[in-house]
Amino acid sequence: MKRHPLADEEKENIVLSLLRQVGSVHDNIGFIESIPSELTPIPLFNSFQSHISTINSQLISISFHEINYFIGQSKKQILRNVSGGFSPGMNAILGPSGCGKSSLLDILADRKDKNGLSGRILVSGKPRSETFKYSIGYVVQEDIISGTLSVRENLMFAANVRLQRSKTLNERITIVNKIIQDLGLERCADTRIGTNFIRGVSGGEKRRVCIGMELVLSPNILFLDEPTSGLDASTAETVMKCLHKLSREGCTIIFSIHQPRYSIFKLFDTILLLSAGHTIYLGPSNDILSYFASHGFKCEDHDNPADFALDVIIQCNNRSSTVLQSSYLQSLLYSNNESLISNDDNIFHEIVSRSRTDELYYVCIRTFQNTIRDPAMAASQIIVATLLALLTGLVFNQIQATVEKGVQNRLGAIFFIIVNQIYSTTTALEPLLQERALFIHENVSGYYRVSTFFIAKLICDLLPMRLVPSIIYSIITYFMSGFQISIDRFFIYFLTIFMSTVFGSAICFFVASFVPIFVVSLIIVVFIFVLMMVFSGFLIDLNSIFSFLRWIQWFSAFRYATNLLTINEFRNLTFCLSNNTQICPITGEEILKQRDITYTNSWDMWKNLLALSIMIVTFLSIAFIQLIRMKKVK
Repeated sequence: MKRHPLADEEKENIVLSLLRQVGSVHDNIGFIESIPSELTPIPLFNSFQSHISTINSQLISISFHEINYFIGQSKKQILRNVSGGFSPGMNAILGPSGCGKSSLLDILADRKDKNGLSGRILVSGKPRSETFKYSIGYVVQEDIISGTLSVRENLMFAANVRLQRSKTLNERITIVNKIIQDLGLERCADTRIGTNFIRGVSGGEKRRVCIGMELVLSPNILFLDEPTSGLDASTAETVMKCLHKLSREGCTIIFSIHQPRYSIFKLFDTILLLSAGHTIYLGPSNDILSYFASHGFKCEDHDNPADFALDVIIQCNNRSSTVLQSSYLQSLLYSNNESLISNDDNIFHEIVSRSRTDELYYVCIRTFQNTIRDPAMAASQIIVATLLALLTGLVFNQIQATVEKGVQNRLGAIFFIIVNQIYSTTTALEPLLQERALFIHENVSGYYRVSTFFIAKLICDLLPMRLVPSIIYSIITYFMSGFQISIDRFFIYFLTIFMSTVFGSAICFFVASFVPIFVVSLIIVVFIFVLMMVFSGFLIDLNSIFSFLRWIQWFSAFRYATNLLTINEFRNLTFCLSNNTQICPITGEEILKQRDITYTNSWDMWKNLLALSIMIVTFLSIAFIQLIRMKKVK
């Protein structure tokens, strides 16, 4: 057993002196009765240590040694030499706001940036592997979950993408049904979670579903960040009782919590109490009052022990908090804990990777379900596309091929259609940002790879959501506007409309991958669109712009899309005088030449489509790279 280097007599005198300092501080604030100046020098821990227990007599699941954590350029220290270990059961990390609870939880779960972090963390007595975070459960403070799916569908999705291929469908269904039963979700099993437009389950039920999605792996260790946050007292107690039941099946449940009510506090097995990054107490929850009483802090009979412990910490000044931390480091409890975590040899099971094909299949299914079930994403897109198409058709109705009006009206219609279609894609921005948090959580937890999410998003969301509205818009506007009627011209017209909307979506995807704030990202998207629109060649003669700015025209999707539609409509078209259809002095090719649009063969038309395609691929590729490299830890 690790012993403190000081002799027993010296140790008693030091602790006695520290206690007098604590008593002096609390005399001034009236928190506890003053400690007598003449105190018989008896061993401080004799009465307490005769029955003291360590953090748990069972084997340690995870241990941490001398954890220090600094943040920011100022190197503010959040955790200070924190050591300990947790066993199967209910392990609570308590402390006032800003004490380092969530930071320690994230560090243990391998979800914290390693910059500024030092110390050792052992699982089964060995350093954590790179796949550790994929083998545990982690429930974030916010309920990050797909709102368009039902409770059962969300749990089945987690089971399908996280469990091994060796698990049959019936076995997965059995696992999900057991989780539904264990968490008390039978009543709402087939109810959708809910969105802003869909009424769904309650807050407590949603929290339990999030817990259930982490339990499909039957993890040895389950982390939860403030599991009762945002819940009413009754719902919070229900959630914690579910966790307590799971802990009795051998799971190590570790969670941060701020100020639990007594009925919840009674469920705890082990408590780690932090103050300003220091460990104040680590031991059984039943012994915390005796521990504080041995320091002269008396808890009233009907006080909540959790509230009492936090009051002690909050009402102590920094000097007294250091005294409490020093007293813990000199206690037998600390020595016993250190001895126990040094013998950590529990068995931890890790999960191997899954099939990419299965992963992609299930993510695609969910993505498609999200797309068709969300009225804001599906029905509204079709309705808006139809209304805009009718408006365009009415404004540019049956344009005549006349010299006086036909040229200008056709050019105006083409420009308006492209601008309208590209700008309409900004509706994709908010759903992308909303899904960003879900993607980060699920990717870090090992649900799927970045490539899986990216491909599924393209083929089951972005492309379908642009295809159907583009078909509707193209059919209505093409025939109402009176463009040249032919199958090949209509196909090129539709393809240009569709590619323009895909480009707009690619820009939104690109910006959303970098900027998580909706208002900021919207401003950036609109700025990019305006810049490209100015250099499209429709608003100003590009030759009149400063030469050092003209290169921007080669990066304007508006330019390529409008050029493509202009060539498609004006080739082989003649414009006659309105009062004499026999006199047609202007050809479409002459109009193209006046606008500096080259057209000698079909390649001059298709190269614009190729340029548009290259821009789409470029922005999507950058977005994909950013999804890989974006910071996914706190």
